[in-house]
Amino acid sequence: MSSDEGQYLIFLKYTREYLSKVTGYSKGYLSRIASGAKPPSEVFIGVCCHTLKEPQDELFKLAEPQPAALLSAQTRQPNQDLIETIDELASRLTRAEKDIASLFAELAQYR
Repeated sequence: MSSDEGQYLIFLKYTREYLSKVTGYSKGYLSRIASGAKPPSEVFIGVCCHTLKEPQDELFKLAEPQPAALLSAQTRQPNQDLIETIDELASRLTRAEKDIASLFAELAQYR
């Protein structure tokens, strides 16, 4: 989806971080749908509608594109989706490292 095309309303109503938490889909997957690189599947649409308790036409209708003069000053940087995905993976790695350290500490008690 180019910047002059509309975007699904779901991505204007909710952040990808929130959607990731409530639906279980990764922010990277959500970013691919938001950017138009991947179309939303029927299962994805169903999960979102059920989880958010909103009808499909209120979440997956394409928003009208805004003229450049009306676009928010907070326009996303081209690599923002990649940065968010890297941040998500770094966060998972940190949690995994803490879990491993905890397991080693527990194992040491039995030696």
